[in-house]
Amino acid sequence: MMDGSMMNGSMMEGSMMAMCIMMGIGLLIFVIVVGITVYLVARLLMKKSRLEDRPLMILKERFVKGEITEEEYKQKRNLLFKHTE
Repeated sequence: MMDGSMMNGSMMEGSMMAMCIMMGIGLLIFVIVVGITVYLVARLLMKKSRLEDRPLMILKERFVKGEITEEEYKQKRNLLFKHTE
């Protein structure tokens, strides 16, 4: 015959194990959500910085190819920096 205290002990162990599993799943979901959020924010910021740097990259390419003089390069670069501030 089963003692009442033994039955309560095994039920308690089972419910504690279920609680631990649920907490683990909750923690895993939380970590995934935070990871996705960090990834998306970082990607958005990198995309924005690439868009802002594009005019300067084009200007540098034109200078390297000899399409503009050093003086024109400096003037246009200063103009770009004034617009970004």
